[in-house]
Amino acid sequence: MTSIQSVENLLKNQQVPFVNVDEITNLVLYKSKNQQILRWLHLQKNELEQMKDNVNQYLGKEDVRINEFFKQDNIGGNSAGLGLALTGLIIRGDLQNNVAIAVTGAISETGDVLPIGMLKEKMLIAEKYGLPFMIIPTKNAEEAAQIQKDQNINMKILNVSHIDEAVQLINEMNDKIKVYT
Repeated sequence: MTSIQSVENLLKNQQVPFVNVDEITNLVLYKSKNQQILRWLHLQKNELEQMKDNVNQYLGKEDVRINEFFKQDNIGGNSAGLGLALTGLIIRGDLQNNVAIAVTGAISETGDVLPIGMLKEKMLIAEKYGLPFMIIPTKNAEEAAQIQKDQNINMKILNVSHIDEAVQLINEMNDKIKVYT
């Protein structure tokens, strides 16, 4: 097709639901192919395997309930890392949460929160389900502000660069709820 707009028009005319249409460049194609070759040669883990390793290393041990997440057939990528690490902290009793919060972000083995893709789609899903807060990687903050403006998303976006910041935000939100109840 000649433009993103022409693809969107075609999908709309055919009544095909979609969230976003992105142009695929040679850089995107070659990056994907190169990553696949490295995985075939066992020189690079896929994003899902790396996320599992990073979450388990951050938590200091594997958790059976968190590892159940990785047995699903329909998951990919690494953007659930922060959410899984926070869940691990809740499971072992190091964190409590009673606030509905959307969370996305890749995580390193030391707890650094790394940027993710498909942020627009994740924000739209969080809004669809009425979540009042969303924690995202700091490196996605500028993009999130633009998406929030363009899509008129009414949700508080909180950005973090390390899991400790996310824990602090969650604790602060939960403390505020205790004051109001």
